Amino acid sequence: LRVASGLPLPLRQEQLAIHGHAIEARLYAEDADRGFLPSTGLLRRLRLPSPSTHVRVDTGVEEGDSITPYYDPMIAKLIVWDVDRDAALRRMSQALADCQVVGVTTNAGFLR
Repeated sequence: LRVASGLPLPLRQEQLAIHGHAIEARLYAEDADRGFLPSTGLLRRLRLPSPSTHVRVDTGVEEGDSITPYYDPMIAKLIVWDVDRDAALRRMSQALADCQVVGVTTNAGFLR
């Protein structure tokens, strides 16, 4: 809002430095083997990675919720950060491996 009202940004471009690498993956109730068709059902078990300095988890569902055909079948966004791309990819691979979803098919295998 400040910038939109004409105030300057707090830093100039030359003052910025890139530090590390971040990756986002969206965990969906979709079947990658069937053209990413939505998968509906009850989330009988939902365990997502523990948030940390390197892992952020954004979700709007919890164990016991239903994934219906009437809404977006996204289960969670996983965002990881590490010092470089290779380390961030390893961290994302572990975050996806830590996901346990029972009741619907997910795209986790495709994302790995």
